[in-house]
Amino acid sequence: MISPASGAKAPAFSIVIHEKGGAERREVFDSTEVSVGRVQGNHIVLPKGNVSKRHARLLYRDGRFIVTDLNSTNGTYVNRRRIAQATIVREGDRIYVGDFVLRIEPAADSADVPAGSDDSSRSTSRTDSAPPSAPSQGAPPQSSHGSFPDDGPGRPTALSLDTGTPRTAARSFPDSGELGAETTDLSDSVATLVARVAERLGSHDFRRAVDAALEARVEPLLRELWKLQEREVPGVEGERVIARARGELLDLGPLGPLLADPGISEIGVPRFDRVVVGRSGRPFAFEPGFSSELSLGWALHRLCEQSGVPLRPDEVAVERRLPGGATLEFALGSGLPHGSTLVIRRPRRSTLTLDELVRRGTISRAIAVFLQHCVAARLNLLVVGGRDGGPETLLGALSIVQAEGASVWIVESASPPFSAMARIDAGLQPDRLHHAVQVAARVPSSRLVADITSAGLASSIVDAIGEGADGVVASRFGVGLGRAISRLASDLCRHSPSTTPAAARELIASSFDVALEVAQMRDGRCRVVRVAEILGANAQGLELSDIFTFVADRTAAGGAIEGTFVPSGTVAHIAETLRARGIQLEAALFSRPLSR
Repeated sequence: MISPASGAKAPAFSIVIHEKGGAERREVFDSTEVSVGRVQGNHIVLPKGNVSKRHARLLYRDGRFIVTDLNSTNGTYVNRRRIAQATIVREGDRIYVGDFVLRIEPAADSADVPAGSDDSSRSTSRTDSAPPSAPSQGAPPQSSHGSFPDDGPGRPTALSLDTGTPRTAARSFPDSGELGAETTDLSDSVATLVARVAERLGSHDFRRAVDAALEARVEPLLRELWKLQEREVPGVEGERVIARARGELLDLGPLGPLLADPGISEIGVPRFDRVVVGRSGRPFAFEPGFSSELSLGWALHRLCEQSGVPLRPDEVAVERRLPGGATLEFALGSGLPHGSTLVIRRPRRSTLTLDELVRRGTISRAIAVFLQHCVAARLNLLVVGGRDGGPETLLGALSIVQAEGASVWIVESASPPFSAMARIDAGLQPDRLHHAVQVAARVPSSRLVADITSAGLASSIVDAIGEGADGVVASRFGVGLGRAISRLASDLCRHSPSTTPAAARELIASSFDVALEVAQMRDGRCRVVRVAEILGANAQGLELSDIFTFVADRTAAGGAIEGTFVPSGTVAHIAETLRARGIQLEAALFSRPLSR
């Protein structure tokens, strides 16, 4: 047992325990050590034969959670990698013990699982699991219900649905088996079986949603045709072929379970047999994909039907809003190198505060204080970042800073932190959207929170600021401040052809006071890597003066990036603006440390 002197008292936290094929349960702890094993006497008892009597131990030390395997027979895995030594785990990591999956989450009354030190200038990163390596003894246990493992920092990983007995429900889409087990023979067998069923039922249009009568006909037909086909492909597992064919004929193929998983924010299909998903800002390759372009085409038609706007024969580039708010974009095409391609994006929702972002290492305490003062003074802020959830998370935190006035949310890629928050649909027709923005900006003390990636909304926001709107927080997708601002200037020129590039840059410089750049590190974590004030415009772009920057110091064991948020050492010019509005900033906030 760890002694009180060797580590701080742990905050209240939950361990969610999920048994394969069973329901989840949650247990709350506030101790510095939690033992896991098969027998009574452990803090967490997992009564299964593949769990050792004393299997693993979870410690809380120096603001971090550390899992250690206790020489168990079947091993302990973190994110599908067997651990051979003490391994730091963070919120969202999965710990595999026999048939069980454990993960750490904040307790109901706890704001967050600590990420490390709360030091105002130092971001102490939590290291991820051990570096990628082949499991030393056997394959890791599989999680159930199609949960998606986190296989390491920032690298694409192959995923599959839960292994086990294929389900018999008409609309199930089961697992593809062990990772890497998907074979050409299996996919070809599925494609052949699907084509033969469709040919036999030639009078039915599989581009439309199926009914119960069709389901009743498909099931026996699948088995009848497979009996004739299986002699052609000896060694291929028939139940897996039938189950996959059933999913493509009657539902959305591999897209069905992915759309049902609320933890997945993005789904991409670059070609019919390749599926990539985004979860917590990280990309993962999903296995299996569709067996053919034909099946993918059926799924696209069915998704359009679900949106309420069926696919028209003349449409090639398509955008739809799905039930639940997700956006579907795809390009149909025999003209494309690999056929049709699609992207589905689900709006993210973040209720994290600036203080919680400090604990996660996204910003420093000094940056949080500075941003709170900027919001209180109703300065206009521009957030730039990639499509990894970082800009949306920061927008959400800034929108709920305690300040005068209510926020009006105009962001299509994310949901407002609170359902009661005022919102304008960013998908409105340009004229209606422009009018709605102008009216919202005139509401006393309103604060606009907007994603200005579209040219029309960008122009509307800049116009509103020009007419006196303040307290605006806007985001723009882009890699780096320079590129994002150049693209924003191009959008303004394209929306208003009479606007020259130089005039567009002047508009941006006069509209926003502070720019923030968010980037996803190699370890998968998002950080604000640059905070700069906008001083003006020149022929090359905007004149920026850095206030804070993130400097990466080292890569820790497991790939975690550790670094420092460094002040520029120069008091920002906008400190005078803040002072004129009654807000005093301590000069020490901008003091550069003597050394890093």
